[in-house]
Amino acid sequence: MAFLTETERRALRAIAQTLTAPANGDLPQPLAAFDPVSTTALLDELEQGLEFATDEAAKRELKLLLNAFEQGWFQRLFGAAGRPFSQMSQAEREAVLRSWGFSGLALRRKVFQAFKRLTLFIAYGNPPQGAHPVWSVIHYPGALNHAGGSARPTLKTTDITGETTLTADVLVIGSGAGGGVAAAELAAAGFDVLIVEKGDYYPDAELTGDEVKSTQTLFDKRGALATKDTTMMILAGSTLGGGTTVNWSGSLRTPENVLQEWARDYGFEGAVTPEYQASMDAVSRRVNVNTDECALNPNTALLVKGAEALSYPVEVIPRNVKGCEDCGYCGYGCSFGAKQGTLRTFLPDAVAHGARIVVRAEVRHITHEHGMATGAVLDVTDRQGSTHRVTVKAKAVVMAAGTINTPAILRRSGLTHHNIGAHVHLHPTTVIFSIFDEPVRTWQGASLTRVVKSFNNQDGKGYGVVIETAPAHPGLTAAVMPWRSAADHKRLVAQMEHVGNLIIINRDFHGGRVSIDRHGQPVVEYQLHPYDRAHLQKGVLEAIKIHHAAGARQIFSPHNDATSYQAGNGRLEDFLQRVEAKGLKPNDFALLCAHQMSSCRIAASPQLGATRPDGQLWELKNCFVVDGSALPTATGVNPMLSILTLAHYLSQGVKEMI
Repeated sequence: MAFLTETERRALRAIAQTLTAPANGDLPQPLAAFDPVSTTALLDELEQGLEFATDEAAKRELKLLLNAFEQGWFQRLFGAAGRPFSQMSQAEREAVLRSWGFSGLALRRKVFQAFKRLTLFIAYGNPPQGAHPVWSVIHYPGALNHAGGSARPTLKTTDITGETTLTADVLVIGSGAGGGVAAAELAAAGFDVLIVEKGDYYPDAELTGDEVKSTQTLFDKRGALATKDTTMMILAGSTLGGGTTVNWSGSLRTPENVLQEWARDYGFEGAVTPEYQASMDAVSRRVNVNTDECALNPNTALLVKGAEALSYPVEVIPRNVKGCEDCGYCGYGCSFGAKQGTLRTFLPDAVAHGARIVVRAEVRHITHEHGMATGAVLDVTDRQGSTHRVTVKAKAVVMAAGTINTPAILRRSGLTHHNIGAHVHLHPTTVIFSIFDEPVRTWQGASLTRVVKSFNNQDGKGYGVVIETAPAHPGLTAAVMPWRSAADHKRLVAQMEHVGNLIIINRDFHGGRVSIDRHGQPVVEYQLHPYDRAHLQKGVLEAIKIHHAAGARQIFSPHNDATSYQAGNGRLEDFLQRVEAKGLKPNDFALLCAHQMSSCRIAASPQLGATRPDGQLWELKNCFVVDGSALPTATGVNPMLSILTLAHYLSQGVKEMI
């Protein structure tokens, strides 16, 4: 049943219409006439997305706001015409949305971003019926049209059809980089292992690359997970294989200076041992990390061209692939079976040694007695949609539910240690878009193959940014492009085929916190600290220089009220000064996160961390943390290989403690 009233739905429809309305002028006809709100499909998707992505408190706020938008007094309060929003003209409604998006008040910018991102993502990423009318304009091919590539290992999952009790030596919660490795290592050592995964299991043929559908099925909160103030979009895998199923295959080793920092500042001395390097070597071999399958796509070639022109060194990013088709759809799972994530490697290894897998399993809480973990209580949804309560009894529990959900589960379980959920690092990331004369097509080719590290040590302590490229499909690109009016946004969409991007990934020194609301659901509180903001700002300016050196025709700042530079029209230095003067205020620029770390960090004392150097929680015996939440700090590089390594290293000790 819809959770919005007719009045609220009318306001939502008017907002969506304002953002995507048909436009006249010099636009290609399919794009000019594109009107996704002409049917109820977009509105239904939008309402469903808002309902799923918000907790009860946020739903109440949303409903109040939508009702207020339809009140004349509310519009007069903010200087608009004293009429309901839905009764205003398109021009009047656009002026209202601009006033919210460009406001000096962070709360108003938050509202604008929430509606803008979700509406434009669905409008341009989801075909209303059949082929999307806009995709022909930008030459976007849409979902992959094949029935899967090479044969994949069959991962048998355990069907749950009613309330039941399961037993195991070890319960592994999560199946990504941490859980997959731990399950394989422990099962190979002879332990009876049960793996439970909140998401579902999708065979190769079902991983079609459909942007909206894939986001809704493979990511936490249907891809709408965000920080509490909506400043940052958070992409976290929620499917069998976790983040290793949906990441871009980047497989960078943990930098030596980071390992030294973990040992020096947090007492994790194992990080600098030969055994730790042996674990990194072992997991690298198993997931086939290599530099042979790292071809340049046009977008990354522009990064290389611009960086080399500025004498910035460019490094190859190794990838965990075998027989990659260079399709550009890595972020939505690998339908060719080439990505060597845990779906292809460690999970089959675990199953071969007797491990069982249960999917669609939401962990309510860990059970424990006398300071010892004894299992967990789950809600498992069967294939017909019915939910069943499952009790798991185990000798040990391995937490690998991810940086957001691991601390949430522990908090729901009654654990109170002050470091559970603290110090969360998110590698806050922004993006620079530029328009080039030649086609770029950011959705084609190997997704992530080069990196510029020239600015990753801005403070002399190893903190700064790296610059990479991102595979960007129409929905995500449209969602983060600047919006001033429907016509202005459509003019940018019309050039999407020629848009290149650079992402600036910040190794954040200061962190945030994961807590739970009164319903036990995770809440991510994170604000970009001025210390880290300065590093990100430097990265933005350098990314602009790289695109300029690569021959960009027009370069945009990342802001809502974006300023732009036209090649040959004024000095680049003046543009850089304008961008720097605008700063990076919350909800005033595109901010994303694909790497979550450190919310239950390892440390040699309970004052510094939630987890002991052997992986066991300080507060609860026989409960081990082996995912990204246990990393003492942000890694400064794409963290998959770091998490695989940590899980492998810790698992050797776990075998001795169970």
